[in-house]
Amino acid sequence: MSKLLHGCHLTSIHRRSCAAILSKPLRSIRVVSSLQPQFSPSKPQNALSYFSPSLHRRNLSLRAFDSSSETKSDVVSEETGEKDYKDDDGALSSTSVAEEYPTGDFEFKEMSGWMSFVVKLRMLIAFPWERVRKGSVFTMKLRGQISDQLKSRFSSGLSLPQICENFIKAAYDPRISGIYLHIEPLSCGWGKVEEIRRHILDFKKSGKFIVAYAPACGEKEYYLGSACDELYAPPSAYFSLYGLTVQASFLGGVFEKVGIEPQVQRIGKYKSAGDQLTRKTMSEENCEMLTALLDNIYGNWLDKISSAKGKKREDTENFINEGVYQVEKLKEEGWITNINYDDEVISILKERLGQPKDKNLPMVDYRKYSKVRKWTLGLSGGKDQIAVIRASGSISRVRGPFSIPGSGITSEQFIEKIRSVRDSKRYKAVIIRIDSPGGDALASDLMWREIRLLAASKPVIASMSDVAASGGYYMAMGAGTIVAENLTLTGSIGVVTGKFNLGTLYEKIGFNKEIISRGRFAELTAAEQRPFRPDEAELFAKSAQNAYKQFRDKAAFSRSMAVDKMEENAQGRVWTGKDAASRGLVDAIGGLSRAVAIAKQKADIPQDRPVTLVELSRPSPTVSEILTGIGSSIVGVERTLKELLQDLTFSNGVQARMDGILFQKLEEASDSNPIFTLVKDYLSSL
Repeated sequence: MSKLLHGCHLTSIHRRSCAAILSKPLRSIRVVSSLQPQFSPSKPQNALSYFSPSLHRRNLSLRAFDSSSETKSDVVSEETGEKDYKDDDGALSSTSVAEEYPTGDFEFKEMSGWMSFVVKLRMLIAFPWERVRKGSVFTMKLRGQISDQLKSRFSSGLSLPQICENFIKAAYDPRISGIYLHIEPLSCGWGKVEEIRRHILDFKKSGKFIVAYAPACGEKEYYLGSACDELYAPPSAYFSLYGLTVQASFLGGVFEKVGIEPQVQRIGKYKSAGDQLTRKTMSEENCEMLTALLDNIYGNWLDKISSAKGKKREDTENFINEGVYQVEKLKEEGWITNINYDDEVISILKERLGQPKDKNLPMVDYRKYSKVRKWTLGLSGGKDQIAVIRASGSISRVRGPFSIPGSGITSEQFIEKIRSVRDSKRYKAVIIRIDSPGGDALASDLMWREIRLLAASKPVIASMSDVAASGGYYMAMGAGTIVAENLTLTGSIGVVTGKFNLGTLYEKIGFNKEIISRGRFAELTAAEQRPFRPDEAELFAKSAQNAYKQFRDKAAFSRSMAVDKMEENAQGRVWTGKDAASRGLVDAIGGLSRAVAIAKQKADIPQDRPVTLVELSRPSPTVSEILTGIGSSIVGVERTLKELLQDLTFSNGVQARMDGILFQKLEEASDSNPIFTLVKDYLSSL
């Protein structure tokens, strides 16, 4: 329960509060926060010297959207000569003349005769595990969790960068005739789903077929399946396109019954972590924020599905509201191609490719095809190199004894990579790929500083995946340009801190605690058996307010935004990428390909010149992965236990983490036990 409140970059008072959690579970609450500071533009010299005398302030945040994004109206300010962009509410936000960012859209180009010859020659001398029969169908099962990190050959699970790379390779591979996707329930965010969908659409530009099969399908799965040429389902398929929900759990009534009083100081009216501990119902501000997030996600889903199926948005929404579950009706109304079992779909593909019925369809699966090098297909890139540093998971300063490779972001290791890139002349630009809800605030601040120093020497682009909020956004705002997906969750700039008063609970169970102290505020975080004294409460509130101002000011400095404007975007509110872009927290909407295009632009590399992406976060397999092999449940259990032990043992220091937001499909919550919902909501905030 101590993890429900996390914290930001705070003072020593709050650090001691957090440290007390480790030795005394449930006795004090961790500081929660979102990270973005601001400074007043009326004193630029003081503000710049406060953060760094050596770093110059970047230009005002520039916004750039996809061609699919809504066009913002603009007015030229007579006083400043700058453009004022109107947001959705008609409010004006000042920014310099908008910079045009390249889209990074995929363009399929036919190989020249010479290159085709070279590729065939390379295939002849390729390693045995790179051999693929001509006319093969690339098959891939999209289900479960999808990591934003690269995976070793011994690791189980799917890797987003490898999925995307396989799509590109299959588009150009003359041995691959098409793709057959098995789509089953996914456990990833909408940012990754959007990236995969984009690569499905890009693959179709090659002229090859891509067919999907969905035995169990919800909104995310259908979002991918609808982008394919054809979508099949078995007669007994579970289709649950009923809509989306967002949930919030409250422990105020539980604590009241057991005699626990959370004493919470919240800075930021949208910072809902304090509400989870003190309230019994949702606040108006929290409801407003969650409703906006849900409307963004659901509205995007309706728009994309309607466009893919050639239907009006109203028709799609009406179909969802009918609660259709019969596969036959899905076929009748054109939502799926046909009703067929897996073997029947394979027979259809064999017929399409002219394969004899008594022969097996030549197929190559995801794991084997991942071993095919891009060099073999003539896709190895150019001499210009762009470094890619991936940062996924919770943020910590040091790696604990129970930690495992790829289990989170360790600032020590991350900073080593940043410094090595800064000292190297090999790389023309750097892309930092972030998929993190935050974590240790000090670690976030140290990484922010190193990213700023790196950005002073070469272009640095931050690319957001599912989430880059609080500590994750803290890292991103050190980059020169921030790119996010439409539905990336970001922002969350606020502070919540406090402690648990366990006096009533101690009386009920007959427990007593006495403290001998020296110093007026020595018992500030140590005395959980009593509430704050008035002077302690005042000091705690001032300290939390100071912490919030530091974050807000640093965010304003990084984004070149006025303090008052940043204050409007802060207050602990979580934004989708699209809304964050309209408010200057994000510069452009898109995936990794757009980040690469912007990096080329900033490094003065022509857009039509190929570059080599150098992954600096390549995994090394653990002994257990090698010995146990891939897909072993024992390894999965061991990994989970190690992560939990690490989380419980080494979470000292203040936290800068986004509040847990649980998005669920309607049918998943209908019969759920409230206790399980609480547990899931707690786990979603880890």
